[in-house]
Amino acid sequence: MKKTLLFAICALGLFMNNLSAQVVLQSDFETWTGPEAVTGWNGSKTNISVSPDSCRKDSLLPYHGHYCVRLVNATTTSKRFSTQPMAVTAGTLYNVRFYVKGTGSIRTGLSGVKVSTGFGYLYGSYVAVASSAWGMVEQQLLADSTNSNAQFLFSVKSTVAPSSLSVDSVTISAVGTATVQTLYAIQYTTAVPANSPFMNEYVTTGGIVTAVYNGSTGTQSGYYVQTTNAHAWAAVNVYDYNHIVTMGDSITFSGQVIEYYNETEMQNIDNFKIVSSGNPIPAVTVVGFNNIQNEEWEGMLIKAKDIKEVRYNTAQAWYVFGDSTSVGAEDTVDNVIYTYAYTQSKKYTITGVIHFEYANWIEPRNINDVDSVDVFDGIQNFQNNFSDLNVYPNPTTGSFTVAVTTLDAADKMDIILSDLTGRVIYREQVAAQSGKGTYDVNAAGLANGTYLLELSSGQSKSVSKVVVQ
Repeated sequence: MKKTLLFAICALGLFMNNLSAQVVLQSDFETWTGPEAVTGWNGSKTNISVSPDSCRKDSLLPYHGHYCVRLVNATTTSKRFSTQPMAVTAGTLYNVRFYVKGTGSIRTGLSGVKVSTGFGYLYGSYVAVASSAWGMVEQQLLADSTNSNAQFLFSVKSTVAPSSLSVDSVTISAVGTATVQTLYAIQYTTAVPANSPFMNEYVTTGGIVTAVYNGSTGTQSGYYVQTTNAHAWAAVNVYDYNHIVTMGDSITFSGQVIEYYNETEMQNIDNFKIVSSGNPIPAVTVVGFNNIQNEEWEGMLIKAKDIKEVRYNTAQAWYVFGDSTSVGAEDTVDNVIYTYAYTQSKKYTITGVIHFEYANWIEPRNINDVDSVDVFDGIQNFQNNFSDLNVYPNPTTGSFTVAVTTLDAADKMDIILSDLTGRVIYREQVAAQSGKGTYDVNAAGLANGTYLLELSSGQSKSVSKVVVQ
């Protein structure tokens, strides 16, 4: 994920104490034993020294002293310039501060970590540099392994002649560990743009996994976590293909907070732990379809009610829906996690996480997240006097409870359960009451599958889906 910043100076808000930080390397590139041989550098992970690339001695207006290093790599494939081996400790946060000028992209890194995943490298985010003046950059790296032969490094690409990239006055310090933050603290902001107050920092956090998504290879690319009983500002997209999770896992982890086209994400996951599994998924928040672009819903598990598919993007296989209660309100139901063939002009109630894909889009997770409101012909013409319809447990073994609020008084209400062909499986007439009510349905013995639950009272109807398994 490329982050384009002009001299992204991250000094403010870094959770380091300059008085207690332990300096592990300080280099002004003053002692050279050859044109591409500087004391303390040119470690075994350096691969930028093959012509036409280089990591050469440079005396043209250094930031400090007499020399700096000029890094040249005009290709778009990153190449490394590394230190000699040094010791790092698992769980320790290292701050890398350096000065840079020229044109190109640069990031810091650390080799000899992420041993458990076999990856071996940890990287910060790329900074795009385009200036003839020196600018300071700070990035942080969290070691997940103890290694006496680790190497810090610069990874560079897309340098532009004649200036390329010059680096000077590097200070690497051990600054402690990642601070513990709630998901709310990571997400909540009143700033414009709405970037996390911990952007580019490492934090430790946790929550309940609400959704898991795969990459192009079909393997896990990441997941969403959310705080239980939270209704806004309390979820985050975790980019993590190393630690396999399932929905309902309660997890804790450390990682770097980043902004990917203004979606708050976490990457470089470390100190990962599954605390427990099979936990209830956090409650779904009902959100107006015209509001899903608001920042507080980012990553949250939400429900959009009574929305209608208005067009289908054949090339990208996503659906554009409209909200009948808001003029001109259109947004997208996507297929990153689950693909479903919606019927145009039919109303749906859709549950899903808010995921960034060109904009904030709803990502349903499975068939249980898709409810057709007007399954039978003509239902859309009936007035709906029911609200807050909830069926639990769902999925069920056949017996379940219906909780619903009836807006207008009625003497009787029909509870009808039918299969997807319209065949009635169960019917019961109950005494209706205005306001909140609960009704028990005993339909044990049903075959596994999806059924439609209809509540009917006079000219009012509401349909929901029940899954038997």
